[in-house]
Amino acid sequence: MSHLEDLPQELKSRVEEIIAKYPPSEEVFVSLMNFLIQQKSNDDPKRKKTQESLAKSTRSLTPSNSLESLQGTNIMLQLPDLSIQSPFRRRLNLVFGAVKGEKKAYLALSKSLESKPELILRDITPGNAKFACILNVPEKKALRYLLVCYNQNEGNVYKNEPLLIQFNHDILQEQFGSLLGGKTFSQYLTSQLALVDFKVIDCALDDTFSVPAYKKTKEGYLFFLPEYIIFGFKKPIDVFKSSDIVSITYDCITRMTFNVHLEVKVGSETQKHEYSMIDQKEFENIDKYVKLKEVKDNSMSDEHKAQSHLKNNSGAPGDLAEAAKLVPGGEQLIPNGNTAKNDVDDEDDDDDDNYQVGDSDDNHSDVSAAADYEDEEVEREEEDGTYNEYVNENAPSSTFTPGTLGSLEQFGGFDENLQQELQDLQKDLDLDINELQKAGYI
Repeated sequence: MSHLEDLPQELKSRVEEIIAKYPPSEEVFVSLMNFLIQQKSNDDPKRKKTQESLAKSTRSLTPSNSLESLQGTNIMLQLPDLSIQSPFRRRLNLVFGAVKGEKKAYLALSKSLESKPELILRDITPGNAKFACILNVPEKKALRYLLVCYNQNEGNVYKNEPLLIQFNHDILQEQFGSLLGGKTFSQYLTSQLALVDFKVIDCALDDTFSVPAYKKTKEGYLFFLPEYIIFGFKKPIDVFKSSDIVSITYDCITRMTFNVHLEVKVGSETQKHEYSMIDQKEFENIDKYVKLKEVKDNSMSDEHKAQSHLKNNSGAPGDLAEAAKLVPGGEQLIPNGNTAKNDVDDEDDDDDDNYQVGDSDDNHSDVSAAADYEDEEVEREEEDGTYNEYVNENAPSSTFTPGTLGSLEQFGGFDENLQQELQDLQKDLDLDINELQKAGYI
């Protein structure tokens, strides 16, 4: 029972207690211990390899020289109490500085210089910081976004998602005052960061524009920058170079809105991004942008027209439609086209070519996104407004139009023979006129 000495004290005592009560059990315990030791010996090469791999991964995630605090580092610039929007929601200080003995500057988000940084980029040179810019916050004149896309933060925390910080430009302009030397705060910030090889583009000054749009159920803005297109700012944030756009397709065009499909090159593959419910008034600006970038427009391609034709004509007439056609004049109750398509395409998939927000019964409220992006510490401005539904005061109080029928009695002066035949058909086939209405045939 020498192996018992290797057991934890509590387990060892319990085993000895069992053996004392039932001595034959000692042989069972010995056999069990020998088996486990042999099994461990057989698994050692695999276990060793796994442990080495895990140790290597751990070393890469937690560098030996990781910063426990910013104390003792050379602080270049500190902006206190800013609203962090991504990859998490919090109010923290934005600090730029350098570790003594290192030639590269860092970017850190921390509660204070004494506390451990919540997130730190030890390298903000072009080798790690892929793209950084300052953007106007739509409909908030005084606010700006600082967006930083990078390869790796210290510890690879938060999945290395883009960094998005919101700040009040007017307040910082006033606080820095004479230090700005006649520059705006954004100009001052970009010039200071350029000294440490951190290039930040001030897109609040450049020829850029943004348009409201949806990506599936997420509401946001499409930003069209000189070299990039961005959609944000609810996760995930889309950022890609305009030079990587392979093609654009305009779809689901109505009197008020349209959708945009972008095909983007990512390495050796392509990805498709759909942005919907874009206001028609924004079409000219978007079209000018893609033409300037010489992006291929696939809206009139044979492939797209074939897909649209297939989509619009794929539905087969349903049983209710066929039943209505049996009645003389019953075609009047069936809207143009194969409305029975609703039976086939009743649930509007996000990936459908004709997907539009508002097409389904889903209220499109993104609870998780709302929770992620509900900043309790920042008071959000809201615009006052009312929705006035158009009402035709000269219209009669009750009219007969397709889709407003509740029962056969509402036909009024409709042809009595047709009314009687419909009643007979309803009785024979056990049809409910309300079901016809619900299906959209009347």
